Amino acid sequence: MRVGLNISTACGNLAGIGNYAFQLAKHLPVVAPEEEWIFLGTDPRFEQTFARENARVFPRERGIPRIFWEQAVLPNAARRVNAELLHGTDFGGPLMYQRETINTLHDLSPFADPAFFPWAKRAYKKALISLAARRNPAVITVSNFSRAEIIERFQINPERVFAIPLGADKADVACRATEDPPRLLFVGTLENRKNITRLIEAFGILHSRRAMRHRLVLAGQPGYGWETIRTAMEQNPAASCIDIRGYISQTELVNLYESVAVFVYPSLYEGFGLPVIEAMAHGLPVVCSRAASLPEVGGDAAMYFDPYNVEEMAAAIERVIDSPSLQNEMREKGLRQAAKFTWEECARKHVEVYRAVLGR
Repeated sequence: MRVGLNISTACGNLAGIGNYAFQLAKHLPVVAPEEEWIFLGTDPRFEQTFARENARVFPRERGIPRIFWEQAVLPNAARRVNAELLHGTDFGGPLMYQRETINTLHDLSPFADPAFFPWAKRAYKKALISLAARRNPAVITVSNFSRAEIIERFQINPERVFAIPLGADKADVACRATEDPPRLLFVGTLENRKNITRLIEAFGILHSRRAMRHRLVLAGQPGYGWETIRTAMEQNPAASCIDIRGYISQTELVNLYESVAVFVYPSLYEGFGLPVIEAMAHGLPVVCSRAASLPEVGGDAAMYFDPYNVEEMAAAIERVIDSPSLQNEMREKGLRQAAKFTWEECARKHVEVYRAVLGR
């Protein structure tokens, strides 16, 4: 079996989908050494990371926009290497490619709320998602929540849609050393969908009604709606206690997970919600929204709130930071929950789908 994967999202700063593509390229050759793996569009930084006896890498040429590369360059590259199956690890794929293709549809966020994307990006993503859902022999997604949404929206055979959860690297929780003053942490793109303005408002409420030493750390690159988020922060009475960290490397992220007190994830919509599991794997109590896939991913280990109710969000955060015993209980539950999600198992499940599509 010779499978080509478009992993062009694993270039530059690794966000959620890029990390997913990176982890597949890292683990597929290990869990299925008898197969041949071809990674297309790789970042030159990772050539040595991915290259193995049973894996070849083809870097994406610098200076070529990803959409153009995906539509004009990728199809020819896949044909040249004679890939039996091409897996698009992001929503899209080459429109003119005639051989067997599958896609990972991480969620249906472009259909969920117009405020989540600029109109052109939303229209492009909706078109690619619709095409993939209707023409591909199989669709991979990352949660049962997203699987149900895909089946319902496109009225397709449930047997064609595979829910494969993402994974989290194991962490050495013995290295945890909470810094003083204690900090609340959010990780993710600073955009409308992540509900950052309400998180800032809830943080301001807590600071206004109690003597609170906690700071709020927002780690992620600015996205759609950033100007509104920045204005909300600047106008908040607790603005001096909010730290914007921007995009951080994986090493810096691990250091943050190991030094903060509580992880807060107020997102309005997620197909999976990878930072929730990552935080739990690092022994962090997680307070997150009761929305979309997040209760499925967090299980009974998280403290939930209505993402549209700022007072409820503030109360949930307050309950956790005020109770060391609750924090300890949540850490133990979180470690057990995170242990259910591994990148090795994620890769194995992908191999099963590839073999099923190719009739192996």
